[in-house]
Amino acid sequence: MTDTSEAVTNFEEMFASRFIEDDKEYQEYLKRPPEFPPIVEGWNSRAGGNQRNRGNQLQDKVRTTYMVRATALRTPA
Repeated sequence: MTDTSEAVTNFEEMFASRFIEDDKEYQEYLKRPPEFPPIVEGWNSRAGGNQRNRGNQLQDKVRTTYMVRATALRTPA
């Protein structure tokens, strides 16, 4: 088993050129256009026009929006 200081040294050597000009894979990634999450329209069909007694609907909307975005970020391109 490696010592902690040895492990740190190994990782520093392995990732010395990570995320800089020498990292060709990262430079190619930077050239790609940004990926936008999908827009899901009409997902909240129960909203209607009545805003009285909304209860947890606002929280549900925020939670669902978060889940849609989180799912889009986890989905491989």
